Amino acid sequence: MRRQGWLWLAAVAVAATGCTSGEETAPVPPSAQTTTEESAAESVTPPISREVPPDQRRELAAVADLCSLVSPDELAELAFPVQAGHPRQLGAEPVARGCQFDHGGSPRSVLVAAQPAGYAGLGREEVDLGAVPGTQTLHVNDCTVLAPVRGATLQVAVTAREAGTTHCETAQSVAQYVLAALVR
Repeated sequence: MRRQGWLWLAAVAVAATGCTSGEETAPVPPSAQTTTEESAAESVTPPISREVPPDQRRELAAVADLCSLVSPDELAELAFPVQAGHPRQLGAEPVARGCQFDHGGSPRSVLVAAQPAGYAGLGREEVDLGAVPGTQTLHVNDCTVLAPVRGATLQVAVTAREAGTTHCETAQSVAQYVLAALVR
């Protein structure tokens, strides 16, 4: 027992000396480090994808019916089953247009909206949306993803009673899917 105690003290002394001797320790390579920023910047891969040739993409600001950007069947694969979307106005000044897809019988929903250009930087955390960089903000009951497109900002919000990182991943997937049909 006495020998084990001595070995333990020797190990502590060596560790303490290594920390205070002024010697620099080898830095951990960046590939082995994981920070919140790095994990946030990783791209989510949507479960389905869409290929729209650039000449067939629409400008978000000019889309009259935002509900036409994604169908309930597509949202069932990207997020969860939803009912048909219904147009919705957001905010006061400036008023933004949106389309809300509700999940029947629960507080969950998906909102696809067109905000003014420049709003993409309002999110708190950067996210990689594949074709464009975006931002997101997680609130208690929703996760909102914002992406810059020509002349506007795409907003996708996934609402739930208690939102978490999976809701942000869902919002990112929906945003990537919708972005494929928009002029960027």
